[in-house]
Amino acid sequence: MSCRPLEVEAFAKINLTLEVYGVLPDGYHALRSVVLPISLHDTLLIEESSSLATDTGYEDDLILKAARLLAPGRGAFVRVAKRIPAGGGLGGGSADAAAALRGLDRFWNLGKDEAELMEIAASVGSDVPALLAGKPCWMEGRGEKVRPLSKCEMEAIGLPFPLVVANPGVASSTAEVYRNCKCRLDFPSEKEYNIQPINDLEAAAIRLHPEIGELKALMGEGAMMSGSGSCVFKRVRDEAEGASLASGLRARGFWAEIAHTIVR
Repeated sequence: MSCRPLEVEAFAKINLTLEVYGVLPDGYHALRSVVLPISLHDTLLIEESSSLATDTGYEDDLILKAARLLAPGRGAFVRVAKRIPAGGGLGGGSADAAAALRGLDRFWNLGKDEAELMEIAASVGSDVPALLAGKPCWMEGRGEKVRPLSKCEMEAIGLPFPLVVANPGVASSTAEVYRNCKCRLDFPSEKEYNIQPINDLEAAAIRLHPEIGELKALMGEGAMMSGSGSCVFKRVRDEAEGASLASGLRARGFWAEIAHTIVR
């Protein structure tokens, strides 16, 4: 019996906080981050196929990695309509992998539970578990530890809110940024959770790509980089303010979009 094509959305994220601690035994850095999904998204179309492939053209595609871990030997063709900038710190590839896990689980009628999908997501990539969760959450360890924000934390942050996301026109290398980042000396306390905006990777990314700092200055007070860059976001009061900011940035040649945080 043939399977009907299945369309799924892959939502980007911003890091409201990103604290970077020491290197773990597996070589990854220990992190603590408030991850917020946003409305900017790619769209995946899953179609029947005897073999496994995507139209992205990447041999190391995280969609393929996720699919192979989910169900080795199964076939499908995944078309991706990209809207999330690559190398922008918005988790585009990870969002696609998370959406593929959920979509292919349905497409192949596997019936995996949440714990099983989360375990696979952690093996795919550091941002994938948080993006699979699809809600405001804490991400810790190398990304494999995820828990939803409490109601009090969401209220303190003021979720949901509109924002403008912009790209300076450079792709930031995650590995290079981490190599140049000054880590915090002590691992985080179990009781000390910070929800005030901060990104420990921002200084290193700006040293490598001054264009990020220039865009941040242009966007004004409150603008900050997401993830390892290069995208910069700024919270705005309303859609009108967002439209004005985005329009001004586009007039200067930048990619810029209005979005909003997603609360489920």
